[in-house]
Amino acid sequence: MSPSKHLNHLLRSCRDVRSLLQLHSRLLVLGSLTDDATCILLLNSYSSFHRSDFALAVFSTSPNPSMALWNSMIRCYTRTGEHKKAVEFYYRMLRRGLEPDKYTFTFASKACAGAFDLETGDMIHKEVARRGLSGDVFIATGLVDMYSKLGMVTTAYELFESMAETDAVSWNAMIAGFSQNGRPREALALFARMQVAGEVPNSVTFLNLFPAVCEISALILCRAIHGFLTRRCHLPAVSNGLIDTYCKCGSTGTARKIFDRMSSGKDDVTWGTMICGYVFNGYYADALVLFDNLKSEDIKLNQVAVVSALSAASETGDLEKGVSIHNYATEEGVDSDISVKTMLVTMYAKCGDLEKAKSLFNGIKERDVVAWSAMISAFVQANHPTDALVLYQEMQMAGLMPNQITIVSLLPACADLSELKLGKSIHCHALKSNIHLDVSVGTALVAMYVQCGSFTSAHSLFDNMEHKDIVTWNALITGYAQVGEAGKALEFFNRLRLAGHCPDPGTMVGAVPSCALLNALELGACLHGLVIKNSFNSDLYVKNATIDMYAKCGDLSSAEILFLETKSREDVISWNTMFAGYMHNGRANEAISAFRLMRAENMKPNLISLISILPAAAFLAALREGSALHSYIIKIGFVSQVLVGNCLIDMYTKCGRLDNARDFFNQMDQKDTVSWNVMLAGYAIHGHGESTISLFLQMKDSFVKPDSVSFLGVLSACRHAGLVAEGKKFFESMMTEHHLEPNLEHYACMVDLLGRAGQLGEAWSLIQRMPMTPDAGVWGALLGACRMHSDVAMGEIALDHLVKLEPQNVAHYVVLSNIYAQVGRWTDVRRMRSAINHIGVNKTPGCSWVDIRNTIHAFSVGDQSHPQYDKMHDIWNDLREKMEKMGYVPDTSSVMHNVEEEEKESFLSSHSERLAICFALLSTEPGMTIQIVKNLRVCGDCHTVFKFVSEIANREIIVRDSSRFHRFFNGICSCKDYW
Repeated sequence: MSPSKHLNHLLRSCRDVRSLLQLHSRLLVLGSLTDDATCILLLNSYSSFHRSDFALAVFSTSPNPSMALWNSMIRCYTRTGEHKKAVEFYYRMLRRGLEPDKYTFTFASKACAGAFDLETGDMIHKEVARRGLSGDVFIATGLVDMYSKLGMVTTAYELFESMAETDAVSWNAMIAGFSQNGRPREALALFARMQVAGEVPNSVTFLNLFPAVCEISALILCRAIHGFLTRRCHLPAVSNGLIDTYCKCGSTGTARKIFDRMSSGKDDVTWGTMICGYVFNGYYADALVLFDNLKSEDIKLNQVAVVSALSAASETGDLEKGVSIHNYATEEGVDSDISVKTMLVTMYAKCGDLEKAKSLFNGIKERDVVAWSAMISAFVQANHPTDALVLYQEMQMAGLMPNQITIVSLLPACADLSELKLGKSIHCHALKSNIHLDVSVGTALVAMYVQCGSFTSAHSLFDNMEHKDIVTWNALITGYAQVGEAGKALEFFNRLRLAGHCPDPGTMVGAVPSCALLNALELGACLHGLVIKNSFNSDLYVKNATIDMYAKCGDLSSAEILFLETKSREDVISWNTMFAGYMHNGRANEAISAFRLMRAENMKPNLISLISILPAAAFLAALREGSALHSYIIKIGFVSQVLVGNCLIDMYTKCGRLDNARDFFNQMDQKDTVSWNVMLAGYAIHGHGESTISLFLQMKDSFVKPDSVSFLGVLSACRHAGLVAEGKKFFESMMTEHHLEPNLEHYACMVDLLGRAGQLGEAWSLIQRMPMTPDAGVWGALLGACRMHSDVAMGEIALDHLVKLEPQNVAHYVVLSNIYAQVGRWTDVRRMRSAINHIGVNKTPGCSWVDIRNTIHAFSVGDQSHPQYDKMHDIWNDLREKMEKMGYVPDTSSVMHNVEEEEKESFLSSHSERLAICFALLSTEPGMTIQIVKNLRVCGDCHTVFKFVSEIANREIIVRDSSRFHRFFNGICSCKDYW
């Protein structure tokens, strides 16, 4: 064996850097490093271990390096990813007066591509042309590859077309150039030309072609290439790429079949690709199961598998699984990789452990732009936009310039905080850096302007964007839908289609809810048809939006049919959508039944589930159900969540347990403004004026800033309790001390407060001073006060305005008719009754319900269908006889029908709350408290009846109507007839 062959054999036998260093030392001792050939062999060996520092030491031992040695060093730097050093070494060689050979140009052009150095690349191209080397297929191919990687694919193609001679490598380089530069169809056309030209594709051809297939997501094309590969026996070499392509085309099933058939050929890349494919398609559970299977295999763990598995854990919010993956990555020594560290930060943040995310981020010594961007994005997604902006400032102070990913991550924080000024400054930075040309940045800017309410800026940017993708259109459509501009959202949806763009699932998620806002069921059904036509119905976000649309348009049966499809029932968001749909339609009982079914199917409720279902218990005043939910919340660890706590306070107050609500409020470690507001509102609906005021003052002493809702609560309490002076004082302080502008609800509250107290003149004066046009709530409050104090003239003025605002609401005519009756103006009474008959009785039917032994029993006005109706009727007759002996005289003034007095009394006896009280008396033990809920305001006659019944039956009767709570006991109501 020759000495060079023997040395080559020894170098190849070195399995690590240590053994290579030992051989290097031996060669130095023997004085064998005297010729460039030996130096080149040793340098290339160091290069294979990515140790450019030792390679440079070898290079430096040669006093007069040959061109081959220079080429080897340039190539070494390129192999180790130190492209700028490779370019610098090329210039160093030129300064030494050495003339590059054809291999130099090949290695140097590759370095220019890696260093994004177009200037040097152009210089190399000119030098190649000057020396007449353009016809060299290796050099020309290197230049094609360089221009492609520098984004100058047109220049690359022109060079390719000018090549006198091409080989498979040349064709592959050009196909890769088209594929990697967003020109997939040209890549596919070139692939076809390659075969016509008689060049046989190899495995590299297909690996370069796959990104083009992925970009156009052409499953049929993927299958055609799969067949071609199978026939040409290329499949084993490209199986990983084929798995990736099938996944990117949405066919994870086929990808998994290829994966499973690779019995002996699976490596770490195969596993990582399949796990990544599951995550790409949203099959997070499958990704996590496959990662668990990988752990039992004797295969090296790679970064792709870990990053993908962590992404799956973060998307499912499974912190336990994420921690398990983290521990395994640490055991396998993969956790030191920057991409893994960055994904760990994201996973912990998305799973709610922000402190761990911060700790990991701070532990990254060499934080690159990607790591900073990930942490900024994590803060934004964890609903900590202020922290995201602070981190952005720290990043700038660290001397790092934001890139596209940073800006795309940061702009949502500006939107969340309505920081339009900062958003504009980021926009300026994007303009100066030419980052704004990136479609994702442009789209993020449009979304930011939309969310900040600056639609003019959003439109201007949108119209001037040279390149817009479907996501850009979606930003405007969704933005308009979110601010309630459903008409505009659908207008842009139509414009998108007229422009020749095909909607994607994101488009439908913006367009479908717009139909719900317009209550346009027919249009919504048409969009649902479009969803089915485009095969978007498997997308859970689209399906949930469609379920929500049907529910909000009142078509619960269609919503239920969609929901009952298998996949929807496996998605917690779908369950939450159904809860919200039932509540929107006043079907709280069905919402609670659905929640029970969810738990029976072992679906784990999330935070949204709980804050969606607690209002159902509150609506029904179902205390047992609410208490059971409270216990369950404690069990699953959500009781410390402020949102849940606020819902529990609301539930207890609406179930009549103000004591429980206050106890829970006092126990809350963290309270926000809403917590105080809910408690204030609870005291208000119970008529506890003094307690409301006391809590409001405590709120201020706790340095919690009251908002407009806080004042609405305290003014409402003053109204129910008749605390006129206090109400005036709070209304005034709202503007002078807290600098809050009262809205229509505040004015309606004040008009009601003043009117009830008989200060109609002051109420009228307040209306005249209003800075906005009074609505029906304000005029209705004045009309109600006129009824209490028999003020005909002002009542007529109020009705004139109400007729214009709510022409079909006959209740207003009834109130004025009662005022006329009070002062004996019977001609006007008949005129009002005639107007009522002309309009027709079109009011919300009264409904009352009562919870008996954890079962809700509902009654509607005039309902005689209950199986125990006859017994209930007997109880009513007995009560009426006793009440009449005690002085009860029916007040028929609220009956809207033009019938005889006796028939009016019959109408009164069929009111839903009377049916409920009779059933409760029939179904409960003597002495038990009865609690009834009514969807409308209790009429004056029913209020009187409950006072009598509480005395006759010796029961406490609690009634919650649409206005407040009434507690009747021993013939007295807690409202003191002031409601």
